[in-house]
Amino acid sequence: MQHRQPSPDEALAEHPLDYSDPELRAYAEEQAEDILDSVVHYMPLLLPTMGAILIFMLAFIAVFMA
Repeated sequence: MQHRQPSPDEALAEHPLDYSDPELRAYAEEQAEDILDSVVHYMPLLLPTMGAILIFMLAFIAVFMA
């Protein structure tokens, strides 16, 4: 009999909630907030602000070096 490794989908389908760490199980059972979704709402304000700061810093470096 040859040992066969299950595919990742099969392995997850067999034991989806078996965790060795109880904190990880509690985190998986509750609604996990997607980090990217929490940041996307700030992008219309954050990107232009950071761009302006970057341009100001580059101009300051150019004037300081001249």
